[in-house]
Amino acid sequence: MLPEQSGIYYVVDEEFIIWYVGKAKNLRNRWRGNSHHRIFQLQRQRKKQFLIYYELVDESLLDLIEKQRIGEYSPQLNGTIVKNKIFRPTETLLRETLTVIAPYSFLIGIEDPRQEDQKFVEACLSTGEEWRVKKSVISLQVIHIGINFKWFPSSDIKIIIRFLKSIFKHRHNFSNNWINQGNKKIENDGGLFFNRRLLVNGVAIEIHRIDSEVVEQIKEYKLVKLAGVDIRCLDEISIDLLKSYCSMSRASIFISSSENQYNYQLVFKQAIKRLNAYSKDIVQIQKC
Repeated sequence: MLPEQSGIYYVVDEEFIIWYVGKAKNLRNRWRGNSHHRIFQLQRQRKKQFLIYYELVDESLLDLIEKQRIGEYSPQLNGTIVKNKIFRPTETLLRETLTVIAPYSFLIGIEDPRQEDQKFVEACLSTGEEWRVKKSVISLQVIHIGINFKWFPSSDIKIIIRFLKSIFKHRHNFSNNWINQGNKKIENDGGLFFNRRLLVNGVAIEIHRIDSEVVEQIKEYKLVKLAGVDIRCLDEISIDLLKSYCSMSRASIFISSSENQYNYQLVFKQAIKRLNAYSKDIVQIQKC
């Protein structure tokens, strides 16, 4: 582990060839995550294994020593132009996705942070539903969106799922992406569509398949905005209806049975009972 001190660092391959020399006021922070401006140039050298060596140097001497070391070793990357990888904001991904799926979907409701309901958290952890209370999402409000397969022009489930997978696939150059909360192999083999989740501007968005029997119980929708995009939304009466009759698994929202209520099935019912009516757009859009 690099020290939290000032110094000169050397990026060296397995043949002890120095590829880059740089300076840092805090060596550990300089190489934290993928934040270094040369990281993509180094990653493109797929056949190379790199290590970071360093020498501690007083902050006042960093410029002088760095210049001396570059002159001494003539590293390959020093002096080359850095082509930065530009990441697009996650809100753009959300807006693009909503624009495509809006004709086939509706906003169900909004959920308070799950960490505020310790009994629900404990129930999730004890029934294999850990995906609901991951560290990345447990402190966030969650907006739930349902996709109705009956609204698609095709009735072929395979075609619909193939279309949805193309929409929710990993997109390069976005700071966050839609994450499949289920098992991809089971999804592929079973013709299923598992919950997708996106973290954007301090809010979690979760996408669910809605069984047709559930949609038939909904009589009216209102039009709201999410991230500035128009989308249908349930009112309080419809949400109360879902809370009474439905359950929410990672595979779908469905009308639940009163029989054979195992612990994990109780979690499915608890999950949908936590929903509240959506009233305003809480996904803030960054202004250019």
